[in-house]
Amino acid sequence: MPDRHRTGMTAMPITLPAPFEKRIASITDEELAVRGQKRGDLRAYYERRVTLDEQKSPRLGAEAPDMTLELLSPEGKRTGEYKSLASFRGLPVGLVFGSFT
Repeated sequence: MPDRHRTGMTAMPITLPAPFEKRIASITDEELAVRGQKRGDLRAYYERRVTLDEQKSPRLGAEAPDMTLELLSPEGKRTGEYKSLASFRGLPVGLVFGSFT
């Protein structure tokens, strides 16, 4: 998606979540200079992020995509045992994504 602030394109502004608006309002000129940005650049970044989230994020109530993941031992070690998400259909499931290294 072209950056409308750099290409001169005009677009309808989108409503940003309150934390993003607060960040845009509170960031100092010095912080922006360190990033090599202007306030409009930061707004454009957040607008792109929100737009992509709206387009690509799963919707509440939507079926989760099937995936196969390795089970970990109670100590967090790899077990070599794999389960597919579909095998838990109809049961509550909690997934924790992160780095355990």
